[in-house]
Amino acid sequence: MKRIIIFFLATIILLSCKENKEPNLWAPPEPVIVNIQPDRGTEETIVTISGRKFSGTISNNLVKINGVPATVIEAADNLLKVIVPPNSGSGPVTVTVNNYEGIGPKFIYMEKVYEYIVSTFAGSTIGLTNGTGTNAKFQHPTSIAIDAFDNLIVCDRTNHTIRKITPEGVATTVAGNGTAGSAEGTPGQFNFPWDVTIDANGNMLIADKDSRKIRKVTPAGVVSTVAGDGTTGNKEGTPGSFNNPMYITTDVTGTIYVADRNNNKIRKITPNGIVSTFVGDGSTTILNQPQGIVLDKNGDLIVVDQKNYRIKKISQAGIITNIVGTGTKGYSDGELGNPLTAEIGDVFGIAIDKKGNILFADASNGRIRMIVPKEAGDYTKADVITIAGTGTVGKADGSGTTATFYNPYNVAVDSKGNIYVADASNHLIRKIIYK
Repeated sequence: MKRIIIFFLATIILLSCKENKEPNLWAPPEPVIVNIQPDRGTEETIVTISGRKFSGTISNNLVKINGVPATVIEAADNLLKVIVPPNSGSGPVTVTVNNYEGIGPKFIYMEKVYEYIVSTFAGSTIGLTNGTGTNAKFQHPTSIAIDAFDNLIVCDRTNHTIRKITPEGVATTVAGNGTAGSAEGTPGQFNFPWDVTIDANGNMLIADKDSRKIRKVTPAGVVSTVAGDGTTGNKEGTPGSFNNPMYITTDVTGTIYVADRNNNKIRKITPNGIVSTFVGDGSTTILNQPQGIVLDKNGDLIVVDQKNYRIKKISQAGIITNIVGTGTKGYSDGELGNPLTAEIGDVFGIAIDKKGNILFADASNGRIRMIVPKEAGDYTKADVITIAGTGTVGKADGSGTTATFYNPYNVAVDSKGNIYVADASNHLIRKIIYK
C-alpha cells in the first residue's frame, strides 16, 4: 500500500513538472511598438516605427500620430514607415491591425517654418536676346501670363515683342520684329504691348497700348487685330476705339475685358468683336486709371483702381465693391481681417492663385503683396500681407523680407503655385517660391 501511495505521488509530481514545461501559447494580439525614429519633426517627416505584429500589407496598418491618420509608405511585420500628416500636433503613435491597437512613444510635432524665396528666373542686362535664364535679355517686361503648359508669355514692352519662357527658363520670341508698329501676320508688330492673357484656345490676347488696339497671336505666331481702329477714342461697336488699353482678361466664352486706362472705363468685347462699356462713366469717381484686371472663380472682375488707390470687385451685374485700400496712397498691410484699412501705392498687375488669394504688384512701394480671404471668394475679412520686397529699389535675390525690386509691374502664378514677377525697370523676370 505504501508503495502505491509513493508511486501515485511521484506520478502527480512528474505530470506537474511536464505541465510547467509546456510553453505558454497565448500572447496579446495587439501590435507592439518598440521604437520610433525620429521622435520629432515637421509635417512630411518620414518616421520609422519598429516593433512586431504589424502587417506586411500597407493597407492593413492604420497608423495615427496624436489621433491623426498618417500615410503608410512601407510595411513589414516588424517595421513601418509613415509620413507625418500636417497639423497633427504632438502625441502618441498608435498602430492598429485587425482592430487591435498598439500604443507607442510620443511623437513631438514641430511647426514647419515657411518663407518666400525670390530668385532671378530670366534676364540680365537690357537687350533683346533669346537664351536660357540670365543669358536672355529683355527691355522693360511689363506683363506675364501662364499658358496650359506652364510656359510664361511675356510682354517685352520696349522691345515691342511677345516672348515665351519655358519652365526650364528657355526664352524665345513668339511675335513681333522688334520695331514699333501694327503690322499683322508673321511675325507682326506691336507698339509697347502692355499686357497679355491666354484664351481657351491657347491664343495670346494682347493689350497693345500705343497701337490702341487689342491684338491676337495664335499658337502658330500669326498676329491679327481683335478690336480698336488705332485712334484715341471711346467709340463702341466694331472695331471700337480705346485710350491707352493697359490690362486685359478673358472668360471661357471668349468675352474679353479691357482696362481702358485713360477712358477710366472697363470695356467689354464680345466674341464677335463688338466693343461696349462694361463699367465706368469716364469720370474719375467710379474708376481712376484702372489697371490690372482678372476674373475670379465666380466670374467677378477684380480690378486695380490705381489712382483711387483701391482694389475693387465688380460683379457681372456691374455692382462695384471696394475690397482693399483706404483711398489714400501709402504702404500698410492694415489690420488683420480688415482689408479696407490697408494702404496701397501705384498698383499695376494682379493675379489670383488656386486658393483664391489675390496677388498684386505694388510698383511704387517695390513690393509683391497678397490678399488672403478667410473663405474663398469672400474678401470682406481678408488679410493683406507683404510676401516680398523691402520698398528699396534694387534687384537683390533672397528671402522675401530682404529681396528688392524696381517697378514690379505684374505677377502670375503657375500650376505649381510658383509666382513670377515682371520686374520691369530691372529688365528681369523674377520667381518667388514658398518653402
